[in-house]
Amino acid sequence: MLNQRRFLQLCERADGERVDEHIIQEVLSLRSIHHWDADEGAFFARELESIKAQTFDILYPTLRARDFIPVDGSAGAGATQVTYQQFDRVGRAKIIGPNARDVPRVDVLGKEFPRPVRPWADAYGWTIFEVQSAAFANRNLNAMKASAARRAIEEGLDETAALGAPDYGIPDGFINSAAVAATTTTPWSALTADQIIAQVSASRQRIVSNSKGVERGNTILLPDEQYELIANLPRASVSDTTVLEFLLKSPDIQAIEPWYRLELAGAGAKDRMIIYDRSPDKITQDITQEFTQLPTQEVGFEFIINAFAQTAGTAIYYPLSMDYTDDI
Repeated sequence: MLNQRRFLQLCERADGERVDEHIIQEVLSLRSIHHWDADEGAFFARELESIKAQTFDILYPTLRARDFIPVDGSAGAGATQVTYQQFDRVGRAKIIGPNARDVPRVDVLGKEFPRPVRPWADAYGWTIFEVQSAAFANRNLNAMKASAARRAIEEGLDETAALGAPDYGIPDGFINSAAVAATTTTPWSALTADQIIAQVSASRQRIVSNSKGVERGNTILLPDEQYELIANLPRASVSDTTVLEFLLKSPDIQAIEPWYRLELAGAGAKDRMIIYDRSPDKITQDITQEFTQLPTQEVGFEFIINAFAQTAGTAIYYPLSMDYTDDI
């Protein structure tokens, strides 16, 4: 049987600090723990705290939605719906006479778009025998299960931000929004350096023209193949500057990045380029609750930890600040 006084004495980490009190109470609440000795119980508490903490230190370089779409968590964990507005400016000023009474009105019109908050969830755990065996051998529990659970949820958040979740009330996302205009062009593999530069310039100019000069894109996203093409294609036969380097010198352009999700993302399953203003005033992804791990549950011979995160997908407030170019 578990000796609680001895158990509490053993609940110290390698740095001499006490295991978090919430973890201690979580472990003590498990029925099977009371049939273990104090060493096994304290071992499980220390491992559980360490593994739960490790899940927040993992980086996922291939999941880029967080890099490209600013995260907004202001709706909070209790939100069931997030409503955002897409705005359009109307009206214009005019020259008036000294006694004019017909001063023109200008306004900003907004359409409301409610989106449901949807949870991504999974679970991980260990059998009682795995915990006892690890404690007996004085080796760490396998943390890969917890890492896999975190990775799976982050993949879900990334997918929802990029594509939406049409079957769950989030019709589209960042790379396939019905509110953003798309233009089809000529594949870059068939173009010269000058022609590729001209295509990029045309896309940037469409943003300026369609918004009457209000919007300007500052970020270009490309499929991997097209990014590698311009990263290695000389600006001219006698130039040591690549097309990528030349474009990065353009006014307003702050970044040009590759993203595998843009392959076949356009109309007709064609590769897509996105130019947009990467500002939280223009676009955000609503993650109302970040990765959360619930207290451990004892189910049969297993200790199960359920985990989840919640999102409403991507909100594009000013669609005219973006442009899609397909079949590049």
